[in-house]
Amino acid sequence: MNKSFWKELVEKWPIAALAPMDWFTDSAYRQIVKWVNSNVICFSEFFSADGLVHSKFLADSVLPHAKIEEPLIIQIFGKDPEMFAKAALVIEKYNITGIDINMWCPAKKVVKSWHGSGLMINVDTAYRIVEALTKATKLPISVKTRLGWENPENLIDFAKWLEAAGANLITVHWRTYKQAYSWTANWEPIYELKKQLKIPVIGNWDVRNYDDWMKKIGNLDWFMIGRASFGNPWCFLPGNYTPNLWEILDTLQKHWKLLIELKWRKWSLESRKHMVQYLHSFPGVKNYRKKLVLVENMTDVENVINEIRQDFKDFLDKKVEEIIL
Repeated sequence: MNKSFWKELVEKWPIAALAPMDWFTDSAYRQIVKWVNSNVICFSEFFSADGLVHSKFLADSVLPHAKIEEPLIIQIFGKDPEMFAKAALVIEKYNITGIDINMWCPAKKVVKSWHGSGLMINVDTAYRIVEALTKATKLPISVKTRLGWENPENLIDFAKWLEAAGANLITVHWRTYKQAYSWTANWEPIYELKKQLKIPVIGNWDVRNYDDWMKKIGNLDWFMIGRASFGNPWCFLPGNYTPNLWEILDTLQKHWKLLIELKWRKWSLESRKHMVQYLHSFPGVKNYRKKLVLVENMTDVENVINEIRQDFKDFLDKKVEEIIL
């Protein structure tokens, strides 16, 4: 893979990216998203650079992936430039397309250790991390950050430093660190940032789907969707695509089967949080959701899905909002 990967890709078309989300964007979920729209670029959950270097078990658990997930971007966090460089050498062994640096996570325990959003006020370390990765690997390096620490005033300078250090792509989350997970989107600083950089810029903010994003993309190169995709991988399709009940149940079934294959003992707990996201807005849905959060094995999930298919056998080709009993 070469450093011009992102620039060459954005020259083809504006494309959606699946945001890196801890405990959600694992291999199973990435496969589901790519199964719905193969053009989506998937970012992984975020992993510790130190952890990947020191634990072969961790690397062998999270870096192997299915062909359908490619091109796959792995996001890592930390604060030691040398450790990032060593992590890159580990990541290269698993046919990964690119490395993304987490400079956006607002979790207090992360920031307290000067990881994630903490790097926005530790600019020298942020620069040295990007520089170390750029020198250590041929993989393209990207950074996900926020509008700023308290306000967007330093966003352009910060991003220019990252670009100068060798970053090939910048993704900007639409909140500052102080705003954490609240407030409404502020897009203008990201549009302005794009004018100032030579590298591609992705925006990541509260949009519902592909069409919603295309109304707001402005001069940006790409867009990234996170939580809006939970239980709705169809949000990456154009035309305000809405699946029918059969598609929802079929996708739910595929998703839990992948979780079983990949998670083994952890699959029931992992599946619950994903499965309930698929079911909403049709008669009696609360009852089925309650059953899904209590599943203990493969048979339990099959029983719930089959129960819905039987109860709504005359409505499987309908969109959920069209189901009236």
